[in-house]
Amino acid sequence: MRHLDALANARGLIHTRGLTPADRRAVERATDRGTLVRLARGSFLAGSTWAALDHDARYRARLHAVATALADGDLLSDVSALALWRLPAISAWPTTVHSVGPRHDWGRRAGVLVRHTTTRPDPGAVIDGLPVTSLARTVIDTAAREPLAAGLMAADAALRGLDGPWFSRPAISRDNLLREAERVPVRRGRSRALLVAKLADARAESAGESLLRASIHLLGLPMPELQQEFRGDSGRRYSVDCYWPDQRFVLEFDGRAKYLDPALRGGRSAEQVVVDEKEREDEIRPQVRGMARVGWSVAAAPWRLEARLRAAGFRFPPRR
Repeated sequence: MRHLDALANARGLIHTRGLTPADRRAVERATDRGTLVRLARGSFLAGSTWAALDHDARYRARLHAVATALADGDLLSDVSALALWRLPAISAWPTTVHSVGPRHDWGRRAGVLVRHTTTRPDPGAVIDGLPVTSLARTVIDTAAREPLAAGLMAADAALRGLDGPWFSRPAISRDNLLREAERVPVRRGRSRALLVAKLADARAESAGESLLRASIHLLGLPMPELQQEFRGDSGRRYSVDCYWPDQRFVLEFDGRAKYLDPALRGGRSAEQVVVDEKEREDEIRPQVRGMARVGWSVAAAPWRLEARLRAAGFRFPPRR
């Protein structure tokens, strides 16, 4: 019997396929003790490694654990592809892993792996060593199958691109999204996919702003200008999330992360961020007729957003 560390691959995963009976029993005992965490049938990760991962990294670890069950030519898809492309998802990552290929029965499931069938060829890509649907395909699949907000969150992020310290994702063009949306069968959500491709905007700077814009569309309102610049009497320049010039009305998405996430505070304390936001608002308000701020819960509920806007003086078009 070998030491558990010797059984792990480069990513720290232990796959029991091919192990000796003695090594398998060692893995079972370690799992019972909590030393190992079972990610999928026959795939395990050290408990200490699992505990150190955030939610996104945990789901990606599960993708690696399941990848050995993929058939030749299969691509990780849907929400699993979102995770690999580092695109935002509207819900928490599931316990299932999704793949697509030309041969499977629709929705066939093997353990945590859900296999889907497609008739739309896709060149795919490789991320972290795993085969995955192309960026355009991933976004459009989400747009076709999920609520408008989910598709718009993914599409806006894809148009923005990502240049992070650990992962980079080149920006995609709207034309690429439109071409992919045209390939979606009518009964599989083509109209929803085309709508998302047309509404997508790289100027939306966060998933929360994308969620907010989805609710604005569902309310039947004209889409606002994004990142409109104002200059305060101090000489400082500010960009606002949403602006309707005809009403001189500003709507801001006010997520908690800007106050609580050290990476977004730029070295400032949460208290200083609050003060800076108050000063910013004081400089913008004299230049507009109305202004409102909303967080995640209001942005996700069109009826609550409507109430917030009306209370702040936003003029809605007459109901038909």
